[in-house]
Amino acid sequence: MLLGGLFISTCSYAQAKQTIRWLGWEQVPNFIIKGEFKGQGIGDSFTSWLQQALPQYHHENVISNTRRYNLLIREENVCVAWAWIVPGSKEFREHSRPVSLAPGSGIHVLKSKQHLFGEPGEILTLAKLLANPNIKLGFLAGMTYSKKVHQLLNQYKGQPNVHYSSRHAVEFDLKLLDRNRLDYFFGFSSQSIANAKINGIKNKYQFYNLKEMDVYTSMHTHCSKTPFGKSVMQKLNRVITNKLLMKHLEVIEKWNGKNKQYRQVFMQHVINQQPSKQVSDPGQ
Repeated sequence: MLLGGLFISTCSYAQAKQTIRWLGWEQVPNFIIKGEFKGQGIGDSFTSWLQQALPQYHHENVISNTRRYNLLIREENVCVAWAWIVPGSKEFREHSRPVSLAPGSGIHVLKSKQHLFGEPGEILTLAKLLANPNIKLGFLAGMTYSKKVHQLLNQYKGQPNVHYSSRHAVEFDLKLLDRNRLDYFFGFSSQSIANAKINGIKNKYQFYNLKEMDVYTSMHTHCSKTPFGKSVMQKLNRVITNKLLMKHLEVIEKWNGKNKQYRQVFMQHVINQQPSKQVSDPGQ
């Protein structure tokens, strides 16, 4: 009877824990949800560390697409460990200090089509690319790009060389380039690097930075602006230390490679918390 009572008490205690639903999305190497490197991505490893630091809560991981993400972040018990600030979300979300930097995004193309774009390492201009009717761009409706990019996309809206997609993913599949469905699309350099690493193949894609996307994006941890969310964020703010963030930087460099400029800006903006002109915040 004593053991039975202890078991019931333990179960009751477990059930009494409040639940935090943590949002993530399928995007290698930021969130890796299957395979050999499952849970070892840039975002999901950081999520796991925060969960381990808060054993008083029950943690539930939710993989979402862009449309579902924008709905779920309005719910009371939802937190995100690693994400940029969505425009307008400061009205209903509590945000941490900067915890990371998303590297500057750009475009992916097939290496076999480099002659249509430029030499590897060259910084391209989206305005010039869009003016070429013979190459087709793909962009996702649910994603927030830079202000300059959205101005250009609005200018070319409806043109045959611009493919608008309302699919609920956070990035295009590289295979769309293989099939010549698109000639280039927006993304991060890590996408093709990780694809080659995970599949043990040679990288056949070329990444270019764009002048219209020449800054890093500030990443934050955030929860709902409710009594529950504010309580969780108070605890998370004590957990998010410089020591943890330097550990996080090691994971970033594992997947994106070591970049002197990135590390310098990371140290300034994330560790020293001194705003950098090279960092943007889509939520501002």
